[in-house]
Amino acid sequence: MKRLVTIFTLFIGILSGNAQSQKVRFGITTGATVANYKVTVSSVSVTSKSKPGITLGVFSDIPLGSAGSFMPALNFVQKGGTLKAEGEKNRLTTNHFEVPLNFVYNAKLSNGKIFLGAGPSFNVGISGKSKWESAGMSGSDKVKFGKDEDFKRVETALNVVTGYVGKSGIMVALNYNAGLSNMVAPDETDGKFYNRYFGLRLGFVL
Repeated sequence: MKRLVTIFTLFIGILSGNAQSQKVRFGITTGATVANYKVTVSSVSVTSKSKPGITLGVFSDIPLGSAGSFMPALNFVQKGGTLKAEGEKNRLTTNHFEVPLNFVYNAKLSNGKIFLGAGPSFNVGISGKSKWESAGMSGSDKVKFGKDEDFKRVETALNVVTGYVGKSGIMVALNYNAGLSNMVAPDETDGKFYNRYFGLRLGFVL
């Protein structure tokens, strides 16, 4: 995680220098996620039901020309989903640090701006929990990330974002994040697991 933060900070510094006299702005966000996942085993695919989660983070808005900007962020995001089948239920919650690198177009309004963009996202799994119910029994298991664990630690994804920033600095944003990496650990060669989520964020631009 320290390496991820260091790379993020250096990248921001480089782009901030290239922005020259244009004003680079920073902000904070908090909000909610609605996530699910698609799992495939032996050519049979199942999509989980959605589950809510939380997100919070920091971001910057770096001007690129008259209408464009680069909006990288560092977020904490909850993902997962719920599966039900034949009297059994599993509710999966996974926690991630996420670095979306969004390039956006800004349309100026009299009272602020609307933005729309997309970019790659790099996610690092940090923890999780699987709660299960079966045959009248229930329990929970910790989810681990890393080599030879439940899931791979690093995930790449595509992120699409849109939102509004008022002159006061208040921001509302909606994003969709679609996982591109198969998160199943290497020893589970027959399985595939892909995350995706919608996020609704409220923020303030400094």
